[in-house]
Amino acid sequence: MPETAPAQVARLVHLTAWMSQRDTGTPVPYPSAAKHLRVSETTLRQDLDTLVRLTDEYKPWLSSLNVVFTAGGFMLASQGPFRRPFRLTGDETLALALGLATARGGQKLAGKLGALLAKSPAVARATATIGLGPTPSEHVEEVLGLAREALATHRKLEINYCGSKGEPGQRVIHPHEIVQRLVWWYVIAWCEEVGGFRHFRADRLLEAKLLVTEFAPRSDFKPITHAGEVFRADETISAAVAFSPKIARWLKEKFPGGKQQSDGRYLVTFQVADPAWFVREVLQYGSEAEVLSPDSLREAVKRVT
Repeated sequence: MPETAPAQVARLVHLTAWMSQRDTGTPVPYPSAAKHLRVSETTLRQDLDTLVRLTDEYKPWLSSLNVVFTAGGFMLASQGPFRRPFRLTGDETLALALGLATARGGQKLAGKLGALLAKSPAVARATATIGLGPTPSEHVEEVLGLAREALATHRKLEINYCGSKGEPGQRVIHPHEIVQRLVWWYVIAWCEEVGGFRHFRADRLLEAKLLVTEFAPRSDFKPITHAGEVFRADETISAAVAFSPKIARWLKEKFPGGKQQSDGRYLVTFQVADPAWFVREVLQYGSEAEVLSPDSLREAVKRVT
């Protein structure tokens, strides 16, 4: 059976993590490393060769990757998140313990983490409850804070918005009201681009900037009085991304529902609920990924690159 890309990626991550967490900087003999990783020496050497041939474009997740070969072995280290010491905050440890407790075979480790957390001084700083409701994320809260200030001071707000129908991303708006419906927050504002009131979902405001220019509240504004009035485009956004022939093989395994194009590119259609996630997802592929539509997401990715 031919090897799949995910299988090799899993081995590379295991190899890098194991080597980066070793307590000694001495070389590891090939036979010992192969035995520990449960692979053949041939496979191990092939994986090392793959890491050596990675360009900077494809290894941002292996920050400062260093591979050194000696007569009978090798050394490998990353200055990224694999490196010791690996420290977690109280909140992060609690989240990890909860995740492990629900995973197959993770209950024992979750118990150990829980015992350590209870003895740690940081436990007093951990949150007592875990919010699963409509509490805004840090990004959304930041955006809402700027919108509230704009509303209170009657100052215009410049935004980079990712709409559901491919609207232009860059806009200037006049916030008139901020409301919440279910888990979503909305900024009800006059949009200079379209010359009318629009309901902007806060989680789709990728960027927001408070301007010094003031606006006069419009006399024709009708405040939202009940939840049904605020409903606007809660559906996902359909986005098309073309991946280059260079990485098409990997993407076919990750997204098997895509379509092979005549020019060798691999076309994948995403149903995007979180535009910020989509931007991060596309950026990891660098120039090998191109957002074809909608224009709002295409421009959002361009602005970050």
